[in-house]
Amino acid sequence: MPAAPLLGRPAPPSSAPDLAAYERQAFARYVVFDLQTPLWNIALLMAVCVWLMHGRVPDIWIAAWLAFGVTTNLARETFIRRMRARLDSEPPLHATVLRAYPWFSLASGLTWGAFALLYTDLGEPTTQLLAGMIAAGLIGLAVTSLSMLLPAFYAFMLPIFAANLWLTLRAGGPEHLTLAGVMGVYLSVLARYAHDAHRLHRETIRLRFENQRLIGDLKQRNAEVESASRNKSLFLAGVSHDLKQPIRAIGMYAGFLRHRAPHRLAAYEVTQTAEKIQTAVSAIHGQIGRLLELSRLESGAMPLQLELLDLGDLFAQLRELMAGEAQARGVQMRFALGRQRQVRTDRRMLESILLNFLSNAIKHADGGRVYIGTRLRTGLPEGQQLCVEVRDNGAGIPPEQLPLLFEAYRSFDDRAASESHGLGLAIAKAQSACLGCEIAVNSAPGQGSTFTLCGLRTSATDAGTD
Repeated sequence: MPAAPLLGRPAPPSSAPDLAAYERQAFARYVVFDLQTPLWNIALLMAVCVWLMHGRVPDIWIAAWLAFGVTTNLARETFIRRMRARLDSEPPLHATVLRAYPWFSLASGLTWGAFALLYTDLGEPTTQLLAGMIAAGLIGLAVTSLSMLLPAFYAFMLPIFAANLWLTLRAGGPEHLTLAGVMGVYLSVLARYAHDAHRLHRETIRLRFENQRLIGDLKQRNAEVESASRNKSLFLAGVSHDLKQPIRAIGMYAGFLRHRAPHRLAAYEVTQTAEKIQTAVSAIHGQIGRLLELSRLESGAMPLQLELLDLGDLFAQLRELMAGEAQARGVQMRFALGRQRQVRTDRRMLESILLNFLSNAIKHADGGRVYIGTRLRTGLPEGQQLCVEVRDNGAGIPPEQLPLLFEAYRSFDDRAASESHGLGLAIAKAQSACLGCEIAVNSAPGQGSTFTLCGLRTSATDAGTD
C-alpha cells in the first residue's frame, strides 16, 4: 500500500538521451527514491486483518498469509535499497527496476486479495462489507501513487478486485449483482483517473526533458561564443604581432635614413636599406594576402579552378621547391606515387596544402626522413578513395595540442615554420574543405607525425559527369 509521494526528478543526463530513455530514468528514480511505502501502516493493517481472521480462519492459513505478506514487503524494500545505492551509477538498472516492481505489486495485490477470500463469509454481510472497504481503500491509495507506473497499478489492483468481484457474484441475488456493477463502475473510474494521471506525469517528464535539452543547448552555445571570443582575441594578437614586426623594421630603416647625413650615405647603404624595407613591405603584403585568402575560403567566396592534374608532375615540383630546405636541414625526402596518378582538382590549392605539410614535416624532422606518397582507402566513397600522406619521424605532437592544430595562431609552434605566420594549417584545412576533402592527423610524442589528405577525386569519376 504505497503512499502518494512527489514526482521524482531524474539526474541530469551525462549525454543527451532520447525521450524514451529519459522517461525510463524518471520512472525508475520515482520508484526507487520517491515512492515511499508506509511500512508501519501496512504492519498495523496486517495486524488488524490477522485479528479479524482469528477464530474464523484456520491458524495455518493465517500464518501462511502473514508470512507471504511480510516476505513480499521485505523483499520489495531490500530490492529498493539495493537499487538506490546503484541506480545513478548503472543506467541499465533503470529497465531492471521497471520490470521488477510490477511483480512486487502483483505479490502485494495477491496478499490482499487472499485476505478477502479467507475472511469473507457469504452468510455474514459484515465480513463482506469490511473486506470490501479494505479493498476499496487500498485501490484508492494505489491509484495516486502507482499511476505513474501503470503495469504496477494494474498488477496491484486486479487481484484485489477479482477476489471481491468473485465473492460478490458467488453470493448471487439482485443486491449482490448490483454491488458487482457498482464495483465495476468504481474500477473504471479509478482506471480512467490512473490513465489521466499517467498522461500528466509523462507530459511533465517531456517538458522537463525539453527544458534540460534547451539548457544544454544554451550552455553549448555559450561555450561556443566564449571559445569564438577567445579565438578572436588570439587571432587579433597573432595578426598584430606579425604585422608589428615588419612595420617596426620599416620605421627603424626609415629612421636610419632620416638621421644619416645625405653626404655620408654610401650607395651600398642606401641599396641595402631599401632592400630591407622592401622585404618588410613584402612580409606585410604576404600576411595580408594570407588573411584575405583565409577569409575568402571560410566564407565560400574562393572560386575553384578545376583541372586534370598529374600527381607525378606535382610531386616533381614539390621536390624541386623543397630540395634546398631539406638539404639545409639534413632531411632525406622520399616520394612514392601509386598507379592512380590523375586527379581532378584545383592545382593551386592542392599544391598549397601539400607544400604546407611538407614544409612543416621538414622542419620537425630535422636530420631525419620525410615521406610523401599516395594510397587508396576503401572505406571512402567510390571515386574519392585517393589519399596523399606526408609522414615525418620528428618529435611528434602532444595529444592535448592536436585539437588546436588547425586554428589560426593556435597550432603547435607553427609560427616558426617558414612563412606560415600561424596561418598555414588553418588555410590548408579551409582549402581542403573547399576541395571536398578531409585532413587527418596521426601523431604521438616521439613517434613523428602523419598528415593525410583524403577524398581527392580521380579523373575516372569525373569523366562521366562532365
